[in-house]
Amino acid sequence: MFKTFAATLGILLLASTAGEASVRNFFAPAIQGSRIDSCLSGKADCGKPAADAFCVKEGFTESILFQREAASATRQLGSDTMCEGENCISFRRIKCIGPAETAGLTQN
Repeated sequence: MFKTFAATLGILLLASTAGEASVRNFFAPAIQGSRIDSCLSGKADCGKPAADAFCVKEGFTESILFQREAASATRQLGSDTMCEGENCISFRRIKCIGPAETAGLTQN
């Protein structure tokens, strides 16, 4: 009985600690009116590094999920250059997580 109680208490403590972080989904994230490119500059630092850079810019710690899709035009966060045409890849969604201080942001 005590082991079950201790295990339940441990799970509740972990859940409450995890609940202190703020999470937000950004769908079709854009900056300066342009969709975010999935690479920071050129074809370097693609995927998570670019998603993380977007989250940090928005006041979060990092990305915990991202999805990509083709786009007609994108802007790279690292180099601020534009990609135009059929070879551009943007983020469909970026899910960011941050510390409790950002909890005032709305969750989508």
